[in-house]
Amino acid sequence: MLLDRHRVAQLIELSALERTVKGPERQLRAGDVEVLVKAAYDDAVDSARAEFMARVQKMPSSAWPWSAVQVTAPRGGGGGGGGGGLGSLVAVPKPGTVTTPALLVLLRGQADSADVDPGNRLPDRGTPEAVEWEPLYKALDAWDTAAIQKAIAPLGWVSIVGTTSGQVPKDTGDGATSGAPAPGGTGVSTGAPPPPPPSDLPAPQTPPQLPATISITHPAVIAAGVVVVVATGVAIYRIGQAQTRRRLSDELSRQEEVP
Repeated sequence: MLLDRHRVAQLIELSALERTVKGPERQLRAGDVEVLVKAAYDDAVDSARAEFMARVQKMPSSAWPWSAVQVTAPRGGGGGGGGGGLGSLVAVPKPGTVTTPALLVLLRGQADSADVDPGNRLPDRGTPEAVEWEPLYKALDAWDTAAIQKAIAPLGWVSIVGTTSGQVPKDTGDGATSGAPAPGGTGVSTGAPPPPPPSDLPAPQTPPQLPATISITHPAVIAAGVVVVVATGVAIYRIGQAQTRRRLSDELSRQEEVP
């Protein structure tokens, strides 16, 4: 059985407002009722839809959409007086004669799907697993909102023994349970050793990459050109000095040979 606890809580709120809110605020909150009815109708099975429509069609159309969340009591209840007094016109409901909101039919008839919140799952009524949830089923039948609200918890429906729907631990056979994880843990043991702690050594730095091509105006090219020019000039100067000394030596030799 699927029963959206968040929608039930919203139904309790809107059902209480239906009896008290008036004027512009009533018109404003009517939009919240319509949104809830549309969501519940879309997720309900066909039989729940048919029962819901049969109930709201018995109410005045001018009362829509509040008639979907209205709590009514059948006429003819005890407490009515005679003699044309007020009691003869207004039925005073006896305990246990309150009619639940029509919208609850849709919420209790939600179609199953794979992506539903596990916390909204309840055992089917009449099964052995549903024994501890019977007080909640009876509270829904009687629209005992105080008892219903006590069974609504953040993780799911809570029974009188404290079990949370969709979160019941199961024995896995190895001494562990498959319930909610312990604080600070993941709830899943893989048997693998923990990863080594991170090293304090600094990460290696990537050496700077040289450009694929160097422009002729690049400083390195200019400096290399200057070195080549200077070296060439020195070599030419040295060659010139050697040739000058050779010519001077030859000239002195010829002068010595003249008588």
